[in-house]
Amino acid sequence: MTVRKSVTVKRPLADAFSLFTEQIGSWWPLKEGFSFGGERAKEIYLETRQGGRFYERFTDGEEYVVGHVTACEPPRRIVFTWEDPDWEGPTEVEIRFAVEGNGTRVEVEHRGWEVGPKATAAGKSYDGGWDFVLGKYTAAA
Repeated sequence: MTVRKSVTVKRPLADAFSLFTEQIGSWWPLKEGFSFGGERAKEIYLETRQGGRFYERFTDGEEYVVGHVTACEPPRRIVFTWEDPDWEGPTEVEIRFAVEGNGTRVEVEHRGWEVGPKATAAGKSYDGGWDFVLGKYTAAA
């Protein structure tokens, strides 16, 4: 199973990439259940370099690393792992950005759910989850 989603935003390519990555904390729905920290959720960051971290910082200062950047080609593409502590292994998220008309098409591919039965079962909820997250991104754009 692979979760695939796409949206088009009315922003230039570099701006769309920056909003998704460097400005992720301004729109990601941490307080709406999209956080590993739950009530402790405070901030989220995505470092735009290979080896960079995708991580949350909680209200008590503790950090949870969601994953690591495995490829980063600004402003066209970023790939990172997604590591839920309950899963048997990490999945992978690839975000691609392409000029479309007077805006940018943003494509999300979340793959690798076959790492184990817990991850596979969770994949179904991520299908709707990415719709919600991309809705927040689109509204911010």
